[in-house]
Amino acid sequence: MRLLIFLLALTSAFFVSSAEPDMSDLKPAKEGEVQYCTSVSVFSFSAKACGDTDEDRWYEACNSIPFQPFQDGDKSYYKATCSTHWSMNGAIRLWYTSPQYPNEGDANGKYSINPVTRQEVNYVCPPSSYPEYTILVNENMCAKPKPKDCPAGYHSKAVSKALGSSDCVPKECPPAGSGEALYTSPNLGSSFSGGGMYCNDGCAYSVSGANITSDKHATGTSQGAACGDKPYDNKKLADEGDSDKCSTASNGDVTILSCEAATPTNDPKDPLDNDDSKTGDEPTPDKPKENCADGDTICNLKNLEIQMQNSAQQTIDNQNELHNKQVDVQTKNTQAIIDSIDGLDTSIYLQTQQDERLHAVTVSKFNELVDAVNGIETGGGGGDGNGDGSGGDCEGSPSECVPIEGAEIPIENINLGQYADKYDDWLPNAELPEQSCITLTDGTNLCLSYSAIIKLFQAFSALLVISALIHSAKIVAGAF
Repeated sequence: MRLLIFLLALTSAFFVSSAEPDMSDLKPAKEGEVQYCTSVSVFSFSAKACGDTDEDRWYEACNSIPFQPFQDGDKSYYKATCSTHWSMNGAIRLWYTSPQYPNEGDANGKYSINPVTRQEVNYVCPPSSYPEYTILVNENMCAKPKPKDCPAGYHSKAVSKALGSSDCVPKECPPAGSGEALYTSPNLGSSFSGGGMYCNDGCAYSVSGANITSDKHATGTSQGAACGDKPYDNKKLADEGDSDKCSTASNGDVTILSCEAATPTNDPKDPLDNDDSKTGDEPTPDKPKENCADGDTICNLKNLEIQMQNSAQQTIDNQNELHNKQVDVQTKNTQAIIDSIDGLDTSIYLQTQQDERLHAVTVSKFNELVDAVNGIETGGGGGDGNGDGSGGDCEGSPSECVPIEGAEIPIENINLGQYADKYDDWLPNAELPEQSCITLTDGTNLCLSYSAIIKLFQAFSALLVISALIHSAKIVAGAF
């Protein structure tokens, strides 16, 4: 029976070990059986071996030491061995090389591993009240496996949770046949390069080569299906002539388009190139001088002329080299500006996408608010026989309208602030950095400000919240 439990525990550990624990949320582990454990240590290494009986398990613990090669002084330790020989009781042999013993196998040392045996409680996961906390961490705590993100065709875990669901919420793609303006960017892992089938923000589109206006902008026809390997994926699925190799499959919630047999081509974007503006940078060889005899004035004057020509040509060569370097610097600076603009463009796109999802969350939560307000029971009090006979509501104080002496009608005050506080954590609060700066090669800082964009998004979010609250206030006012 004990062997079966051990095998089950080992099997569970094998399957759970691949999951990453969520260390932000831990629960105390369940106490198991009391065991006798022998702990050993040498240098920075330690290990222990446990069992049901009170005995010294130094040898098992010694063999479980997670030894790694290390350096101590002039000795480089490369191997550790344990032995049951009486002379090695409670010790380990460490093999090393050193300046005196440069060859492996020539030197070793015997080191005590200081075995200590004591009773320990065996902790197991999951705890009885928390079956989802299956990973043992910190020896006596249990953690949940970190959840994987939602698959393609769904919103991400974070967005699904904001939409009020603990499960993955399907992402709605535009109806099949509808035309959509598409955007992508190398910063998103994709670009438009030739017609074909594209996955854009997690939805499949057929894009004609004639409808591609740049590597980032195109017009596509929706296929009414999701795609990709993750939420909001961006990539090319198939070339224009291979669209017939794409097919769809449904799991009941979402329809996924895939092109397993297609091998899409992605033409790389040509880098910025100004080589045509450069001049030849090969140095001009010096003109040779003549060997002049002593006192040959004409020959010396001719050599002086040649020397002046060589010096002038060297000046021209230096200027050409400087010109080419300036072209390279200007090219790099221009590329840096282009990359920064691309980054700003991508940031604005991502912020727009985020705002659209936040708006969906806002609409969902305010619908809950409206439902909560509409669910408040209202109505007039019954007459006590002293009414006007028209069957209308009683007008007056509770004591005048209620026939039972001392009875009170509960009064409920509806405070919209409690709903605003309840949903305060999901209100749009997206922010961009104040500015994005790049440093040119000459040391100049060029900054692109995000402040106007931030103010625009904040104003838009504030208007949404204020209009929704006014709308809810009207509903509440109409309920009384």
